Formats: sequence, structure tokens, C-alpha cells
Amino acid sequence: RKRQRRLNGIDEVVLSLTAKGLTTGEVAAHFDEVYGARVSKDTISRITDKVLGEMAEWCNRPLEGVYPVLFIDAIHGKIRDG
Repeated sequence: RKRQRRLNGIDEVVLSLTAKGLTTGEVAAHFDEVYGARVSKDTISRITDKVLGEMAEWCNRPLEGVYPVLFIDAIHGKIRDG
């Protein structure tokens, strides 16, 4: 819209694309190609910088000694009678 500063949900999309390994330039190109919106590399960097503290906290969290895991295996086969 006219005079709109940001697209709705841009932060989530930027963080998702960055988490998948895209560079700031690739994210900017993605927004231009998909949404037709120009987003600067600086804006993308500011968005990702907002979560750096949370990311560092999550990476340094204490881990449990044991994590339960459940493996389920099955075979599905068609059997015809006669």
C-alpha cells in the first residue's frame, strides 16, 4: 500500500530463508522476484540481528542427559485371497 513501510510477516519469511542458508542478497532477490517488493540487505540484516541473542541463548541451553526416542517400523502389503 501507499506509504507502507513493511510487508506483513516479513520478519518470519526473512528468518526462515536465512535459516535455510540464504544470504542477505539472495533473500532480497527472493522478495523482489516473489513479492515484487524491494527489501534492502541492511533491512534484512537488522531483522536477523534482532534474534541473535535468542539464538545464542538457545545454542547454549543445558541439554538433558537422556532423550526418549521411539522408532516405529511397519510393512504394508496387499494380499489377494484365492
